[in-house]
Amino acid sequence: MTAADNFFWTFQQAVSYYRFALVDYIGFCDRGVLLAGGCGDTNGPPKINETDHLERAFSFGQMLYPQEGMA
Repeated sequence: MTAADNFFWTFQQAVSYYRFALVDYIGFCDRGVLLAGGCGDTNGPPKINETDHLERAFSFGQMLYPQEGMA
């Protein structure tokens, strides 16, 4: 999940709802979350390229779905 700001409470409600509704209530397996704050002002151009969030997301995806012969 991305967000323009990076305050400590930015993702609090979304993560809480994810854990309650999808993990606890429905029973999905929680494989982790990737929270990418500070991705730019909502009234300006995105700044995600100025962060390490895209690399972290790629690594997270590789961890979730490793490919044969790559480790």
